[in-house]
Amino acid sequence: MNETMRAVVARNYGSPAVLAVEDMPIPRPGVTGVTGAHGRVTAVALDDGTRLPADVVVVAIGSVPAVDWLTDSGLSLEDGVRCDSHCRAAPGVYAAGDVANWPDAATGGRVRLEQRLNATEQARVAARNLLTGPGGGVPYEPVPFGWTDQYDAKIQFHGRCPADARVECVEGDPEARKFVALYRLHGRVVGALGWNSAHALRQYRAHIGTSGEVTGGVTAG
Repeated sequence: MNETMRAVVARNYGSPAVLAVEDMPIPRPGVTGVTGAHGRVTAVALDDGTRLPADVVVVAIGSVPAVDWLTDSGLSLEDGVRCDSHCRAAPGVYAAGDVANWPDAATGGRVRLEQRLNATEQARVAARNLLTGPGGGVPYEPVPFGWTDQYDAKIQFHGRCPADARVECVEGDPEARKFVALYRLHGRVVGALGWNSAHALRQYRAHIGTSGEVTGGVTAG
């Protein structure tokens, strides 16, 4: 999540501990351990000496693509199975799902998505391209979608939210906990976030990949 949106989350739902971490300089201190008593956690210890009181600790460690079995395959293995824009890893070999790493036209970098909808959509494109054969097929250019419910907030997102993107609120008000924000990178819209704004968000999805000013769901310029 971009720093701008992280601040909104902390401001609306952050406990004193969350706000304390948000106020720390970047790079922020790391976790060295947890302390507890009578079988319950009581605090999280940081490497700068800070102790954050805690009743529950949730650890998000991410995942690493399981590609060890492909080590001798001759495929390019770099954060997954490295593919081209058509999901092709080698002649006659295609990859899809969490393990596939392909060039992302929206951001200019490479991406690997660990998301249920992506696995389904990418598998369709990979199968189509495999059956079409060399010289045919279509590039895989998805618009990722994700969501989460946080207390009374339904947060939905289309596209991507690079850390260096510029974020602008185009509808509603963050202080009212009901708004739509667009993420721009190099002048192009690369993502759209809706906070308790499911209906309004849908009209902005079509603007992902476009440039120009967006007002009320309409792109100008």
